[in-house]
Amino acid sequence: MGEGTLLHIPNYEFENGERKNKFFLIIREIEHVQLIVSLPSSIEYLPSDIEIVHGCIELEKAQQTTYCFKAERVIASNTAFSFKKDTYLHGCWLHGIDKTAFFQKYSVENLHYEIKGVIDQHELNAIKKCFKNSCVVKNKYKRLL
Repeated sequence: MGEGTLLHIPNYEFENGERKNKFFLIIREIEHVQLIVSLPSSIEYLPSDIEIVHGCIELEKAQQTTYCFKAERVIASNTAFSFKKDTYLHGCWLHGIDKTAFFQKYSVENLHYEIKGVIDQHELNAIKKCFKNSCVVKNKYKRLL
């Protein structure tokens, strides 16, 4: 499992202890010890006058960067996976996690997590570029991307 892997975790535990079904995208793996990840969401936090397109949406005045996966568009050709709804990666939610701790907590495939596919390289590169050029992504993540 590596960069571009999209997981579904049926009982993901957030830092505040809340649990929820979540998708989980590994954007970057650093030296086999840290993962830069995003938790895709179907919740749209964009102004109503913005046209929703597939790809990077940068709103400098609103200080918001979002990458949109349009509904039903195949993003993982190895499994033909697509989201049923428009789904968003929000730059402000990008974060790093300890790889070892993550896979100790979610250790059994098809029990703790399901691999939905691997995002196509072109798509993954577009996500990285979007966040590298973002006005809201923290510099420490920009350098790692």
